[in-house]
Amino acid sequence: MKRAIFLLLVLTASLRAAEPVDILVQGAEKLEIRELIAGLGAGAQKVTIGPFSFWLGRVGPHRVAVSLTGQALINCTTATIIGIEEFHPALIVNQGTSGAQAPYLTLNDIIVGRRALDYDNFITPVTAVGQGSSPLAWTPVPQRLRDPATGQLVPYPEGFAGDPAALAAALRTRNPMGRVFAGVIGSAHEVNLELDRVRWSQRTFGMDVEEMESGHVAAIAHAYGIRYIAFRVVSDAPYEGVPFNPNAARATGLFTLNFLENLPPLAAPPLPHPTP
Repeated sequence: MKRAIFLLLVLTASLRAAEPVDILVQGAEKLEIRELIAGLGAGAQKVTIGPFSFWLGRVGPHRVAVSLTGQALINCTTATIIGIEEFHPALIVNQGTSGAQAPYLTLNDIIVGRRALDYDNFITPVTAVGQGSSPLAWTPVPQRLRDPATGQLVPYPEGFAGDPAALAAALRTRNPMGRVFAGVIGSAHEVNLELDRVRWSQRTFGMDVEEMESGHVAAIAHAYGIRYIAFRVVSDAPYEGVPFNPNAARATGLFTLNFLENLPPLAAPPLPHPTP
């Protein structure tokens, strides 16, 4: 962790003064950004900062930076901070694949995040040697962010709400490969295929889908005071026995392009961003 923090400090200290973008669009895997990069057109510019890559161009009325974040907490949060410090977006869109937690969802359905949360923190009960482990009895610990006014850590048990205007626009956007619902996106460095665990997660956190990035990126966006929304396509559905299908990523890519084309121009973000 110390090495990761050192890397982040080195990268942010060496950033250039880039022209701000309207929207930072993220995907954790190459398949999740393939349609987006193609949508930027032949004039897209690639920018590499340390191990992270960004592609700059326009979609509809918006200047866009497409970010390949890499999977899970350390990668997505580092890429998000670099993207914010470098490109000063007015809106962050985190999109990609996910596993269904709700039984009404099936392959290629898209959840637009009413809220996104981290569900990866727990306190376990005290048990003696030989008494085993009971994950469904663990107590969740909510995400906490530092309040710059008081210096105190503030818990966010419900996670972070998606931007209302972006949410409304997304719910008017067509998914060319499936259905669209508003819902709750949960993030953890986990892949859960045990149905009892899936049901427990849905009851405990109200989650519709699970993945590894949205809740963490939402926290960073909240800390910086930047608008945020997440889109997640169902790429596996344990209730129906549907295994992971990476090609579902095409649905969120096409959906996000439709969203960007239809989203009205955004007001420029305040610069500089709030200082902690």
